[in-house]
Amino acid sequence: MELQQVNNNTVTNIINSTSLHTKALPEFKVKPFVEANTVETSLNHLKNDCIIPVFSKDNEKTIAHQEFIEVAQQCAQKAFPNETIQPPEIRVSHQIKGRVPSAIHKPAKELLDEERTVYYERMAFIIRIPSITSTIGGNEIALTLGGVRAYNQENLYSRKTYEKFKFFIGYQNLICCNLCVSSDGYVEELKADSYENI
Repeated sequence: MELQQVNNNTVTNIINSTSLHTKALPEFKVKPFVEANTVETSLNHLKNDCIIPVFSKDNEKTIAHQEFIEVAQQCAQKAFPNETIQPPEIRVSHQIKGRVPSAIHKPAKELLDEERTVYYERMAFIIRIPSITSTIGGNEIALTLGGVRAYNQENLYSRKTYEKFKFFIGYQNLICCNLCVSSDGYVEELKADSYENI
Protein backbone atom coordinates (compact mmCIF):
# COMPACT_ATOMS: atom_id res chain seq x y z
CA MET A 1 0.00 0.00 0.00
CA GLU A 2 1.31 3.46 -0.83
CA LEU A 3 0.07 6.90 0.18
CA GLN A 4 -0.09 9.66 -2.37
CA GLN A 5 -0.74 13.31 -1.61
CA VAL A 6 -3.19 15.03 -3.94
CA ASN A 7 -3.66 18.83 -4.10
CA ASN A 8 -1.61 19.20 -0.88
CA ASN A 9 -4.78 18.56 1.15
CA THR A 10 -6.13 15.13 0.24
CA VAL A 11 -4.49 11.83 1.00
CA THR A 12 -5.50 8.93 -1.23
CA ASN A 13 -4.67 5.25 -0.84
CA ILE A 14 -3.29 3.53 -3.90
CA ILE A 15 -3.56 -0.20 -3.47
CA ASN A 16 -1.11 -2.20 -5.58
CA SER A 17 -2.75 -5.57 -4.97
CA THR A 18 -6.27 -6.92 -5.22
CA SER A 19 -6.68 -7.47 -1.48
CA LEU A 20 -6.09 -5.08 1.37
CA HIS A 21 -4.17 -6.56 4.29
CA THR A 22 -4.38 -4.65 7.54
CA LYS A 23 -2.36 -5.32 10.62
CA ALA A 24 -4.18 -5.15 13.94
CA LEU A 25 -2.88 -2.40 16.16
CA PRO A 26 -2.05 -3.34 19.74
CA GLU A 27 -4.73 -2.33 22.20
CA PHE A 28 -3.58 0.46 24.50
CA LYS A 29 -4.72 0.25 28.09
CA VAL A 30 -4.22 3.11 30.51
CA LYS A 31 -2.41 1.98 33.63
CA PRO A 32 -4.13 2.61 36.96
CA PHE A 33 -2.95 5.79 38.65
CA VAL A 34 -2.10 3.72 41.73
CA GLU A 35 -1.70 -0.03 41.83
CA ALA A 36 -0.09 -1.60 44.92
CA ASN A 37 -2.82 -3.41 46.85
CA THR A 38 -5.74 -1.47 45.36
CA VAL A 39 -8.59 -2.54 43.10
CA GLU A 40 -10.61 -0.49 40.65
CA THR A 41 -14.19 0.28 41.59
CA SER A 42 -17.02 2.49 40.42
CA LEU A 43 -18.98 5.31 41.97
CA ASN A 44 -22.08 3.19 41.47
CA HIS A 45 -20.57 0.35 43.58
CA LEU A 46 -19.68 2.75 46.39
CA LYS A 47 -23.18 4.27 46.35
CA ASN A 48 -25.25 1.11 46.07
CA ASP A 49 -23.24 -1.79 47.48
CA CYS A 50 -21.21 -0.37 50.35
CA ILE A 51 -22.27 0.47 53.86
CA ILE A 52 -21.15 3.68 55.53
CA PRO A 53 -19.23 3.38 58.83
CA VAL A 54 -20.40 5.35 61.84
CA PHE A 55 -18.81 6.86 64.93
CA SER A 56 -19.71 4.28 67.56
CA LYS A 57 -20.28 6.59 70.57
CA ASP A 58 -23.09 8.58 68.93
CA ASN A 59 -23.91 6.47 65.82
CA GLU A 60 -23.31 9.50 63.57
CA LYS A 61 -22.36 8.53 60.03
CA THR A 62 -19.00 9.28 58.53
CA ILE A 63 -18.69 11.23 55.31
CA ALA A 64 -18.95 8.51 52.68
CA HIS A 65 -16.26 8.02 50.04
CA GLN A 66 -18.77 8.73 47.28
CA GLU A 67 -19.76 12.04 48.91
CA PHE A 68 -16.13 13.18 48.83
CA ILE A 69 -15.85 12.22 45.14
CA GLU A 70 -19.13 13.95 44.25
CA VAL A 71 -18.06 17.19 45.98
CA ALA A 72 -14.77 17.12 44.02
CA GLN A 73 -16.70 16.56 40.75
CA GLN A 74 -19.02 19.48 41.50
CA CYS A 75 -16.06 21.74 42.33
CA ALA A 76 -14.25 20.73 39.12
CA GLN A 77 -17.32 21.52 37.03
CA LYS A 78 -17.70 24.87 38.77
CA ALA A 79 -13.99 25.80 38.51
CA PHE A 80 -13.60 24.61 34.90
CA PRO A 81 -17.05 25.14 33.31
CA ASN A 82 -15.82 25.18 29.71
CA GLU A 83 -13.43 22.22 29.97
CA THR A 84 -13.80 18.50 29.35
CA ILE A 85 -13.95 16.66 32.67
CA GLN A 86 -13.66 12.88 32.68
CA PRO A 87 -15.49 10.58 35.09
CA PRO A 88 -13.52 9.70 38.23
CA GLU A 89 -11.10 6.79 38.31
CA ILE A 90 -11.49 5.18 41.74
CA ARG A 91 -9.21 2.73 43.55
CA VAL A 92 -9.99 1.14 46.92
CA SER A 93 -8.17 -1.09 49.39
CA HIS A 94 -8.50 -2.71 52.78
CA GLN A 95 -11.94 -4.21 52.29
CA ILE A 96 -13.94 -4.53 55.51
CA LYS A 97 -16.49 -7.33 55.31
CA GLY A 98 -19.54 -7.71 57.49
CA ARG A 99 -23.02 -9.15 57.61
CA VAL A 100 -26.52 -8.08 58.45
CA PRO A 101 -27.77 -8.81 61.99
CA SER A 102 -30.20 -11.51 60.83
CA ALA A 103 -27.25 -13.57 59.53
CA ILE A 104 -25.16 -13.31 62.68
CA HIS A 105 -25.16 -17.07 63.38
CA LYS A 106 -24.87 -18.34 59.79
CA PRO A 107 -21.64 -20.01 58.65
CA ALA A 108 -19.77 -17.81 56.15
CA LYS A 109 -20.23 -20.29 53.30
CA GLU A 110 -24.03 -20.12 53.69
CA LEU A 111 -24.29 -16.31 53.55
CA LEU A 112 -26.47 -14.93 50.77
CA ASP A 113 -25.30 -11.86 48.83
CA GLU A 114 -27.95 -9.67 50.45
CA GLU A 115 -26.68 -10.74 53.90
CA ARG A 116 -23.11 -9.58 53.24
CA THR A 117 -21.92 -6.03 53.82
CA VAL A 118 -18.75 -4.31 52.69
CA TYR A 119 -16.92 -1.04 52.81
CA TYR A 120 -13.36 -0.03 52.07
CA GLU A 121 -11.08 1.50 54.66
CA ARG A 122 -9.09 3.40 52.04
CA MET A 123 -10.04 5.11 48.80
CA ALA A 124 -8.23 7.26 46.25
CA PHE A 125 -9.61 8.86 43.11
CA ILE A 126 -8.55 11.11 40.26
CA ILE A 127 -10.50 13.20 37.79
CA ARG A 128 -8.65 14.08 34.59
CA ILE A 129 -9.25 17.32 32.70
CA PRO A 130 -7.87 16.37 29.26
CA SER A 131 -8.63 19.75 27.71
CA ILE A 132 -5.99 21.38 29.96
CA THR A 133 -2.54 19.93 29.30
CA SER A 134 1.12 20.63 29.85
CA THR A 135 4.17 19.12 28.18
CA ILE A 136 6.54 17.69 30.76
CA GLY A 137 9.61 15.73 29.70
CA GLY A 138 8.29 15.53 26.15
CA ASN A 139 4.98 14.01 27.28
CA GLU A 140 1.64 15.77 27.12
CA ILE A 141 -0.01 15.43 30.53
CA ALA A 142 -3.57 16.36 31.47
CA LEU A 143 -4.39 18.41 34.55
CA THR A 144 -5.61 16.03 37.24
CA LEU A 145 -7.41 16.58 40.50
CA GLY A 146 -8.27 14.03 43.11
CA GLY A 147 -8.33 12.96 46.69
CA VAL A 148 -7.47 10.28 49.20
CA ARG A 149 -9.49 9.12 52.17
CA ALA A 150 -8.50 6.60 54.86
CA TYR A 151 -10.94 5.64 57.62
CA ASN A 152 -8.03 4.30 59.67
CA GLN A 153 -7.08 7.96 60.24
CA GLU A 154 -10.35 8.48 62.11
CA ASN A 155 -11.20 7.35 65.63
CA LEU A 156 -14.46 5.60 64.80
CA TYR A 157 -14.77 4.42 68.43
CA SER A 158 -15.44 7.96 69.67
CA ARG A 159 -17.95 10.70 68.96
CA LYS A 160 -18.18 12.36 65.55
CA THR A 161 -15.38 14.83 64.94
CA TYR A 162 -13.78 16.51 61.96
CA GLU A 163 -12.76 13.94 59.36
CA LYS A 164 -9.53 14.11 57.33
CA PHE A 165 -9.17 14.13 53.55
CA LYS A 166 -6.32 14.88 51.18
CA PHE A 167 -7.07 16.88 48.04
CA PHE A 168 -4.69 17.66 45.17
CA ILE A 169 -4.61 19.23 41.73
CA GLY A 170 -1.64 19.21 39.37
CA TYR A 171 0.00 17.61 36.37
CA GLN A 172 2.41 15.26 38.17
CA ASN A 173 0.87 13.63 41.23
CA LEU A 174 2.17 10.85 43.45
CA ILE A 175 -0.56 9.20 45.49
CA CYS A 176 -0.64 6.62 48.27
CA CYS A 177 -3.70 5.34 50.13
CA ASN A 178 -1.99 6.20 53.43
CA LEU A 179 -2.69 9.90 52.72
CA CYS A 180 0.83 10.51 51.37
CA VAL A 181 0.34 12.82 48.39
CA SER A 182 2.87 14.82 46.40
CA SER A 183 2.11 17.10 43.46
CA ASP A 184 3.69 19.75 41.28
CA GLY A 185 0.51 21.73 41.99
CA TYR A 186 -1.67 22.09 45.07
CA VAL A 187 -1.97 19.59 47.94
CA GLU A 188 -3.97 20.21 51.09
CA GLU A 189 -5.34 18.24 54.02
CA LEU A 190 -9.00 19.10 54.46
CA LYS A 191 -11.07 18.59 57.59
CA ALA A 192 -14.85 18.52 57.56
CA ASP A 193 -17.64 17.43 59.87
CA SER A 194 -20.32 17.06 57.18
CA TYR A 195 -20.79 16.53 53.47
CA GLU A 196 -21.78 20.18 53.03
CA ASN A 197 -18.56 21.44 54.64
CA ILE A 198 -16.01 19.54 52.57
